[in-house]
Amino acid sequence: MAELIIRRKKEFTFGLMGVNIYLDDKKIGRLESGETKKLKIEKGKHIFFAKGGLVLKSQEITFDAKEEDIIALQIESFGNGYTKSFLQIKKL
Repeated sequence: MAELIIRRKKEFTFGLMGVNIYLDDKKIGRLESGETKKLKIEKGKHIFFAKGGLVLKSQEITFDAKEEDIIALQIESFGNGYTKSFLQIKKL
């Protein structure tokens, strides 16, 4: 099985808000500020995204996991103020 590592950057702006994480349109967990999760996933093509609050949503990241792959992603927010900010996922 492949391993998916998801790290949420520790941030002041949205630090109190939890972020829900999704793989293939299924909620697979929640990350608090500065938290990291490691999950075993099946090999194959996957779509990952995150949601926070009522209006924050990240872009979708598509990746093809091979047997024994380690896929590392980081979630962070950027922008100025709540209404101008959104979540961003970066591959590490």
